Amino acid sequence: MPQRIDSRLARSATTRKGESRAFELLRSKLDVPPPRPGLVERAGLVDRLSGGHNCRFVSVVAPPGYGKTTALAQWAARDDRQFAWVSLDHRDNDPAVLLTYVAEALNADGTVEPTVFKGLTGPGDSLWAKGLPRLGSALAARRDPLVLVLDDVHELENHDCLDALLALLPHVPQGSQLVLSGRTEARLGLAKLRADGELLELGPAALALNDAEARALLGAAGLDVTEAEAKALNEHAEGWAAGLYLAALSLDGGGSSPTSFGGDDRFVTDYLRSEELARVEPAELEFLLRSAVLDRMSGPLCDAVLERDDSARMLEQLEHANLFVVALDHRRLWFRYHHLFREMLQAELERREPELVASLNRRAASWWEANGQPEIAIEYSAAAGDTDGQARLVTAFAFPFYRSGRVTTVERWLEAFDDSAMLERYPAIAVFGVWMHALRGRPDAAERWALAVEASRVEGPMPDGSPFEAWAASVRALLCAKGVEQMQIDAELAESRLTVASPWRPSCVLLQGMAVLFSGDLDRAETILDQAAEAAVAGGAVWVGVVARSQRALLELERGDLAAAESELALARAFIDDASSGDYVVTAILLAVTARVAIAKGQGARARQALVSAQRMRPMMTHALSWFAVQARLELAKAHLALSDTRGAAVLYHEAEDVLHRRPRLGTLVAEAEDVRLKLSRVAPQSSGWASTLTAAELRLLPLLTTHLSFREIAERLFVSRNTVKTQAISVYRKLDSSSRSEAIDRAIELGLVDAAPASRAVDFTRSG
Repeated sequence: MPQRIDSRLARSATTRKGESRAFELLRSKLDVPPPRPGLVERAGLVDRLSGGHNCRFVSVVAPPGYGKTTALAQWAARDDRQFAWVSLDHRDNDPAVLLTYVAEALNADGTVEPTVFKGLTGPGDSLWAKGLPRLGSALAARRDPLVLVLDDVHELENHDCLDALLALLPHVPQGSQLVLSGRTEARLGLAKLRADGELLELGPAALALNDAEARALLGAAGLDVTEAEAKALNEHAEGWAAGLYLAALSLDGGGSSPTSFGGDDRFVTDYLRSEELARVEPAELEFLLRSAVLDRMSGPLCDAVLERDDSARMLEQLEHANLFVVALDHRRLWFRYHHLFREMLQAELERREPELVASLNRRAASWWEANGQPEIAIEYSAAAGDTDGQARLVTAFAFPFYRSGRVTTVERWLEAFDDSAMLERYPAIAVFGVWMHALRGRPDAAERWALAVEASRVEGPMPDGSPFEAWAASVRALLCAKGVEQMQIDAELAESRLTVASPWRPSCVLLQGMAVLFSGDLDRAETILDQAAEAAVAGGAVWVGVVARSQRALLELERGDLAAAESELALARAFIDDASSGDYVVTAILLAVTARVAIAKGQGARARQALVSAQRMRPMMTHALSWFAVQARLELAKAHLALSDTRGAAVLYHEAEDVLHRRPRLGTLVAEAEDVRLKLSRVAPQSSGWASTLTAAELRLLPLLTTHLSFREIAERLFVSRNTVKTQAISVYRKLDSSSRSEAIDRAIELGLVDAAPASRAVDFTRSG
């Protein structure tokens, strides 16, 4: 039985007050690094940090080995304020993960409400609409000042993560500070903070050791040097703490003098390979090299990977004897190597024992999987070249991660298989990718992955025990490429052959119901939609429940039973409120029904609010889900017509028409589209100024206009030319009755199309919605 991770290492992020688990936290990432023996007190540097209370933001930027983390930890030990700490790594490039860690760090005193965590891993755009505002509110409302340190911030590359942090910046309260520490400057528009005098910046020059500190470091490393010798070495190392320590180790070994030591070819790889590793005992050398595959280490983990039983003692010895081993928690259960040292060890392992690398990584994957960390296990499987193991883990955990809001993480997993040969070899992953891309509005990717599903010749049961043909049929039904009649055949085939516990079953029941609905058999469709909604509750299928109950509400509305429609609408909303999911394009149909019910009740303002919210989903309603894109747009168009917004209705109709040109065999939707066209032809165009006149491309551009990004930088993000962005921006200004970017932003905020520009103004984070 594998040893479980220590409770301080892993804890459910949302298992508080009965909420469902989202993902496991690595608690050591939230600990302020503990003091280590032999460290030099950076009194001057700490004084400079302590004297910068008037600056709400601190940027610490320097290459590895300059002691960034050490200096900040010493500051934390001296400062009276609470320090909230997050040690970042590449796995945090998912906004749900990043913001949950930030919330956990801020919650050390128990002041962050559970609703914050629920919003961060909630369905759809809950993270942006609820979680992020609530987190900003919690930060802004703090009574006692604190320092929030984001260490290794250079690890953050995901644009959504950077945008989320950008939105939090204005809400750091006076007296508190946000510290951004890393190898490169955080891409958060620091120029404005610098211009406003709110940024304290420390670079390599500030972090470099002075001569006294250099001599103290050399002495702590066991090297007795004169003041002049220390000064000479420090000049050569230019205050680089890691370089000085390497020099101390080399000189302590004999054969060199301080004046003859050369660092260009020996400070790192050459020195460590020829001197340091040559002096350690064989057993210690074996431990160092083989454990270098691990980005963090504990006794039980190293025992499992290295197949030994003394790893805890070895780690303790290494920490006491070698400053290249860093404790990650105060109990000294978890450690890591200094980044440069680990990179050297990895290169040496590849040179000496390349045949072991795959086995070591495979054992690490097994340990992390057994200890409840599939995300880390997937990475080690990839490092081992164990594609079968990687595929097995992705297939097993894609569903729960996706439903817990970890969409970005799942997409990163899928990218590793984005090759036709790989997808044909692993059709279970290809099937999941089709659903993911379709729900995210990516028709080209969805169709490409669907072709791989059809081309696969893999035999045998899928992970849920169902035959492959059932999974393949679910894909065909979802994409509805051959019309609703074939959609019904495929959905029925899939549903009949899926196992009872298959995660695809609720979706296939829904697809069957939608196909029957679009064929005109309303009574039978009603029965099947009820079955789909019930299956969604049992299987945790959020998007299925939202669509099924929204469709039932539409049926009741068409019958004229407003009370029943409201009841079904409430049930649809319950899926959104109670679950964690990355599915949010499907809320477009929920919002359309909300608007139509509100209009039926004479609540025009509420209807308009729902219609404005639906605009955000339009770019993702593509022909990837043709039946959904057409129906949702037609229902939205009907609501716009009822509110005398002819222009808005016309835009939605033409978008639906474009999808119908690609997918013409959509049953009753064709007649519904014609009915909307006739209604539009009977009314005169009206200029309402509604945002529904914006195209899908303009809606994608709009949130980026609220940032500090230039047109050129926006173009790079959208993979278009600068001229295209400029043309689209001018069109946005015109449609929003604005003459400038700032006026367009204000108008878009007023309409609810975007949140307030985080880089230039304060967002109202006091709203809970």
